[in-house]
Amino acid sequence: MQNSEPPAELTALESLNLETGKISWKELELYFAKGILLRVNNKSDLIKIAETIALNDTRKLEEIILNKEIEFVTSGWVKDNCSGNPDLWAVVVAPYVVCQLIKTTE
Repeated sequence: MQNSEPPAELTALESLNLETGKISWKELELYFAKGILLRVNNKSDLIKIAETIALNDTRKLEEIILNKEIEFVTSGWVKDNCSGNPDLWAVVVAPYVVCQLIKTTE
């Protein structure tokens, strides 16, 4: 017997979580060069911030920006963090690519 219920709709958070993946810095450089690469600090939740962008929650976005939880990737940040071609978590929230350094335990 087949299930007659329609498939459940995914929330924006669930959808973004499924679309997030590891990517090397070298693969992200093009998006940096285009000026569309945003980075999330390592104390914040990449998926929740991506959801805020996707939902265009301007009040929450202003708070996130003011708290420096997200910002455009700068050449200084690249110099300090990407010389060894690290892996990052990334998700596309058009027109941006949002990334976060993968936390390492040392």
